Amino acid sequence: MSEAEHQIAIEQQVVDKVYERLEAMRAQTKELTAEGHSRATSGPRTGLVERDAMVLRAAAKMSDLNSQEEGIVFGRLDFDDGDTYRIGRLGVRDEGREPLVVDWRAPAAAPFYRATPGEPLGVDRRRVIVCEGRKVVGLDDEVLSTKDVDGVVGEGALLRSLTRKRDEHMRDIVSTIQREQDEAIRAPAHGVTLITGGPGTGKTQVALHRAAYLLYSDRGKFSDGRVLVVGPSTVFTEYIGRVLPGLGEDSVHLRAIGELFEGVTATRRDPANVARAKGDLRMVRVLTDLAWDTPPNAPDHLRTLAADDLAKARLEIRKRCEASSVKPNGARAIAATVLSEMLDGKQVPDAFLNAWWPSLTPQDVLPAQNGEWTVDDVPLLDELAEILGQPEKPKAAVPEWKLRELNSGARLAETFVVSWSLNDGWQLFAPGMSTPIAQSGQAIDHNDYWAAQRWATAILLREGHKVTGWADGFDPYGEEGYVPVLADPLPVAATEEPVEDVYLHVILDEAQDLSPMECRMIARRASHASMTIVGDLGQATHPLAVESWPELVHRLGKREVRTLDLPTGYRVPQVIADFATRALAPGIEPTRSFRPGGTLEIRQVDDLPAAVSGESGAVIAPDHLAASLHAIPVSQVKGLEYDRVVLVEPADIVAAEPRGMNRLYVALTRAVADLVILHTKPLPANLVADGR
Repeated sequence: MSEAEHQIAIEQQVVDKVYERLEAMRAQTKELTAEGHSRATSGPRTGLVERDAMVLRAAAKMSDLNSQEEGIVFGRLDFDDGDTYRIGRLGVRDEGREPLVVDWRAPAAAPFYRATPGEPLGVDRRRVIVCEGRKVVGLDDEVLSTKDVDGVVGEGALLRSLTRKRDEHMRDIVSTIQREQDEAIRAPAHGVTLITGGPGTGKTQVALHRAAYLLYSDRGKFSDGRVLVVGPSTVFTEYIGRVLPGLGEDSVHLRAIGELFEGVTATRRDPANVARAKGDLRMVRVLTDLAWDTPPNAPDHLRTLAADDLAKARLEIRKRCEASSVKPNGARAIAATVLSEMLDGKQVPDAFLNAWWPSLTPQDVLPAQNGEWTVDDVPLLDELAEILGQPEKPKAAVPEWKLRELNSGARLAETFVVSWSLNDGWQLFAPGMSTPIAQSGQAIDHNDYWAAQRWATAILLREGHKVTGWADGFDPYGEEGYVPVLADPLPVAATEEPVEDVYLHVILDEAQDLSPMECRMIARRASHASMTIVGDLGQATHPLAVESWPELVHRLGKREVRTLDLPTGYRVPQVIADFATRALAPGIEPTRSFRPGGTLEIRQVDDLPAAVSGESGAVIAPDHLAASLHAIPVSQVKGLEYDRVVLVEPADIVAAEPRGMNRLYVALTRAVADLVILHTKPLPANLVADGR
């Protein structure tokens, strides 16, 4: 047996043990699910509540276990003090609670990404473990100390991962994260973290792994949809959509710019001149005037009031509303008052008010042109929603019998609570219950609240809730009691009223392209949030894109910023990266490519469709040619990667928009192996600088 085979056998034993433990954990989870369902038969008071809580926990655990099935163990650290850690996608402990695998996000795993020969951080050897399913198929060792380390094998994990073929979805880089990438991933959550870097530096991967890290490091704060990731297009979000679930995180909200306004999914961009107009901050005043305008088909007279009188009334209503910060959809009462004053105190009919001052939606004020919303319309709709305010809801009539009802008595408990009852001793109430689920009787004195809390802690632990502390509260009868602080939050019951998303961290990818109006839309969602901003000024293509990062941060209403640069490209081969820099805007620092190899071919052809049909790979074309060539529109490729790219008619890409050269730079850097350029028109001058 060779040394490589011997080392693989050693790691295979560990991997086998991990999977055996996973199977045992799955079995325990299934038992928890079964026990949860059995609680439903234990009685009407507690069964459903206990069942729902236990089944929800079990389902979340099973999802976590299943999502980490592929390549759960991918690394090993040998330290100079004799300790050895396996690193993986999920933390796994054996039956004695000893760690079998350390979660890649844990502090103990940080040296796997940060240790270098110059700064080994106590690491003798770093090993990358390559698995196919449950089988170990390869190892790659890096010795970081001056010691003689036995059993060293391998030939470069990073280079191996870089030569792996792309597919239609992005994969995670959890086993090959580099030092500067790891520093960006683990940066503090507070404030604004700006991550910059050129094509192929892993910016998007870093942003997604950062989302997973934040959830791991502070799950109580960021779970349940409190992290929002915003990408430039639906094509892009579909491409990256599997990365976070593959890392065990499925509670992150992933949205394209065209999906941020509820109920609208826009995929098409407007031409540059239209996008410039819609993205300008002057649209705020235009939209405000539209929101206060007379709606179409509104009646033009009311008794003695003619159209001119009604126009004056509308101006007066707006004046009074703006003075008291009342929005159009909340102004019905003011409208009725103004009209009544103009009618010498006569009451205004409801039917007239309904037609003349209706509650409006943004779509009422700004209907879609040609029946289709564009991405550039979405910030305008969002702005209108802010300007209009929420539509008024009619107050439901309260029956007379209900007005006579007494509202005293027990309410439903909002969380677990322990309180004292003179007859029944200490009582434990569960969420949603008005009667206790457990009673201590007289075994615990009413003054011994420490004993009561220990008693309740034991019951809650049996039910799967770990108590970390206690706070003051009230039971369903308004009596003083104690509320447990739980390690894991209780499941939130569904409500009939939709709850507006409140994000605590917002990640912006390709942020260099945000218009001022798009920034306002995102700022509303990030008003309570810390942020991670990811981008490359060299790829800025929007006509109103920022010239500097401080300008963008100001647009977003943020101030405190830490900047981390990713200077090394790991995806685009050197030969392609060097050629693409000819399209790079002056003053932008080129990315240093780490990847060798790659091919570049430039051909002038007579019959473009015929030439394209004879090629393989991803075809990228100017938007106006994309459909006829069955190609990907160049406006949709930002952030995507393909092994082989066939780029069509660069001159048309440059001519189509003010920042056409930036758009061409984006297109040139999509290939991670081979780039073919086909053209019938002369190439842009920058590309033929060396006489090609």
